[in-house]
Amino acid sequence: MSWRRLTLALSLGAVALLSCAPAPPRSVVLIVVDTLRADHLGLYRHDRETSPVLDALGREAVVFDNAFATSPWTLPSFGSLFTGRPPAEHLAGWPAPRTDDAPEGRNFLPLRAGMPTLAETLLAADRDTAAIMNNAFLHPDFGVARGFQTYDHIGGNRKRIRRADEVVDRALEWLGKDGRGDFLLVVHFFDPHLNYDAPEPFRGRFAPTEMSDEERSSMMELRPLRKRVRAKEDVDWDFLIGAYDEEIAFVDQQLGRLWEGLEESGRLADSVVILTADHGEEFGDHGGFEHGHTLYNELVRIPLVVWGPGMRPGRRAEPVSLIDIFPTVVELLGLPALEGLPGRSLAPMLERPSRAGEPRTLIAERTLYGPQRESAIAWPYKVIYEPQRGRTELFNLEDDPLERQNISKLRRRVATDLVARIQAYRVHAESIGPDDAVELDEKTLENLRSLGYIQ
Repeated sequence: MSWRRLTLALSLGAVALLSCAPAPPRSVVLIVVDTLRADHLGLYRHDRETSPVLDALGREAVVFDNAFATSPWTLPSFGSLFTGRPPAEHLAGWPAPRTDDAPEGRNFLPLRAGMPTLAETLLAADRDTAAIMNNAFLHPDFGVARGFQTYDHIGGNRKRIRRADEVVDRALEWLGKDGRGDFLLVVHFFDPHLNYDAPEPFRGRFAPTEMSDEERSSMMELRPLRKRVRAKEDVDWDFLIGAYDEEIAFVDQQLGRLWEGLEESGRLADSVVILTADHGEEFGDHGGFEHGHTLYNELVRIPLVVWGPGMRPGRRAEPVSLIDIFPTVVELLGLPALEGLPGRSLAPMLERPSRAGEPRTLIAERTLYGPQRESAIAWPYKVIYEPQRGRTELFNLEDDPLERQNISKLRRRVATDLVARIQAYRVHAESIGPDDAVELDEKTLENLRSLGYIQ
C-alpha cells in the first residue's frame, strides 16, 4: 500500500469513527523503541525529518505530549510497562544485596515473583501473547518473559543487533500464522541504542558522509567517549546526534512496513496500537552522555502515541507514565481491572479529550550510574532528589522544559513537599519486602559488558 493510499484510508477511517460507534479492540500491538527521546521525532517538533511515517500516522492518533518513563534505563522501565508499577515495587533492575562471593554483573534483581504482568493477564483472557525483544536486559531470566507464549529474544550488543527490518519480518511472520486469534504482540526496536550505525540509505543523511565506516565506528567507542565527556573535552555532538537521528529515520521506515502489514491483515480495525519508549538519550544536555545516569527530561520524557477504534485523535497535555499502559490496555479490552495498581487508565482521555484525571504524582527512579537519583512530578513542578547527598533540584516544566533553572531555593515549600512524597512512596515500596537476585549466563554478561553496563 502506498503512503498516499494509506493517508486516504486513515482519513476515511476518521470519518467512519465519527459516524458510528466501533466495537472495542480485541488485540494489542505494543511497539517500544529503545533509547528514543520524544523531542527527536517530528511528531514532537524535532526540526529534522526523522519520522515522516510516524508524523503522518500520528495525525489519526492520540499523542501524549508529557509522557514519562519510570527509570532512565531499560530493565526498570520495562518492568513498569509490564506490571503497571514503579521500579521499587516490581524490583526489576533493583540492586541485589551485595555478598563477597557474588558473581560479576549478577547483582540485579529480576521482576518480582508473583506480581501479575500484562502478558499473563491477557493470556488468561485467551489472547495469544508474543514478544520480539533485542536488549540484553530483556533476557528471560529477568522475569520479563512471564506470560508470553512466544518470547523471541536476541540480546544485542554495540557491535551486533537484530535490526528493525528483521524485527518487522519476525512480527509479520508471527501475525500471519494461520488461525491467529486475538493477541498481544510486543515489538521492540533496539536500533537507536549505541552504536548509531543506520544502514543505507539512511547512513550519512544527517551525519557527515566523508567518514569511512572505521572512522564512524571509532567516533562511537564507548570508553573513550565517556572519558572525554567526564573530562569536559571536546565531543562532536553534531556527529553523534546526526547518527542517532539516522537510526530513528530507519526505524520510522520500518514502522511503515509494520503498519502496512497490520492493515493488509485486517487487524487494525480491531486492535489498539501503542508506541512508546523505555527511555531517552543525552547528548550533553546536562553535561553527560547516553542514559542511565540522570532523571532529566532528555532521559525520561518519552513518546506515547495510541491508535484504536473509538479514539478521538489529538494531543493530550496531562502528564502520564509508563505505569498507565497496563491499566489502559485492560480497560480498552473490557477486562476486569486489577486492584491496587498505581497506574491510571488513560481510556477516558483516548475517547474524550476533555476528560482529565485528578492531579497526581509521577515517580521516576533507579539510576544505573553515579549517585542514586529519584524524581517526582506534580505538574508543572518536577523535583530531582539525591538522597545520599541531600541535593535537591526543582524545575517548572511549563516555564522551563529544558530544566535549566533550579528554583528549589525560590520554591522551598514545593521542593520540600515533593521530596516528602518521594520518601513516603519509598516507605510504601520497601514494605513489600525483598526478592531474589538473578544469575545470568556468560553470553548475556558479555553483551552487557559490550554495552558498557557492567565492567
